[in-house]
Amino acid sequence: MTKSLRLLVVAAALNLVMGAGVASAQTVIVRHAPPAETIDLMLNAAKVATATSDAAGDATLPLDLRTNNAAKTDIDANVFIDTCDKVHRIIVVERGQPIATQEPGCERREIAGLYAVTRVNTLVVDLGGANPTMMLIKGKYSLQPQLAWGPPAGLVLFGGAGFTSFRDAALIFCGTATPCGKNESIGYTAGGTLWVKRWLGVEGSYMKPRKVTATGSGDNYTFDSELDVNMATVAGVVGVPIGPVRLFGKGGGNFQYGKSTTTNTINNATQSFVVETQGWGWLFGGGLEVWMNPIFAIYADAGFASLRGDPNGGGEARFEDRLRYITVGARVRIGR
Repeated sequence: MTKSLRLLVVAAALNLVMGAGVASAQTVIVRHAPPAETIDLMLNAAKVATATSDAAGDATLPLDLRTNNAAKTDIDANVFIDTCDKVHRIIVVERGQPIATQEPGCERREIAGLYAVTRVNTLVVDLGGANPTMMLIKGKYSLQPQLAWGPPAGLVLFGGAGFTSFRDAALIFCGTATPCGKNESIGYTAGGTLWVKRWLGVEGSYMKPRKVTATGSGDNYTFDSELDVNMATVAGVVGVPIGPVRLFGKGGGNFQYGKSTTTNTINNATQSFVVETQGWGWLFGGGLEVWMNPIFAIYADAGFASLRGDPNGGGEARFEDRLRYITVGARVRIGR
């Protein structure tokens, strides 16, 4: 018997807690009222909340339907707006219930319609126009500005610059020679992505890594070497839009044309060697783009490319290296 009584008490307490949570879920948001104006919220003939509009003319008021009926969480209601001197009253009237008295000097207007005010609704009343309007929102409503753009589909052109580095070129040029100067620095890229969907596209680009140079000497020799590479890429791109940001990954292939030049001087005798190669390799990478407005974005990406090529004139001087890059730049959406 005692155990059953305890269970009933616990159940009653849970019911009260759950009822309080549900009843407090209704919210009235007022927009575009005069700043620093008093906003009263009336439920039938009773005032249930009051607030002062902020500098933007917004105010948020809780609507507790338990004022007249402790068990009630949903009602069918009409909505009226009283405009008075420095006061606006939002009046929610359950069908069949008495309405608050219109005070002298106040103008009353009805928002046409009968509204189902439930535990999941937010009432957004806009006082900014000639006539007040209201939206009945299912769930919460944010007063924060909403972005009117995001990562687009369609054709997006881009250009950028950044760090490029070859894995083996300088080491091969220098060999065991010391000292040996080398240079790996800024490269450039340009291209376009056709986004078939906001999350799926195909990309083509041209990349120009900075030339790799090396200068070395020994007891009776000196040398100067240079590697100049041009690279075209084609890749599939998968994106993940998050607000104005799109994360993306890509994978595909590259076609490189490279020219390697070495000039040796041994005992005052000079000889030059030139090897030109071209061929296909793989490419993968990823990054992100941030859209500042509907047509312009900044981006950053990074990746690796396997560069391979056979000599154009035949022979055994096959080229093989690995390029890594980190670039930043701008993207521009073309068309709609």
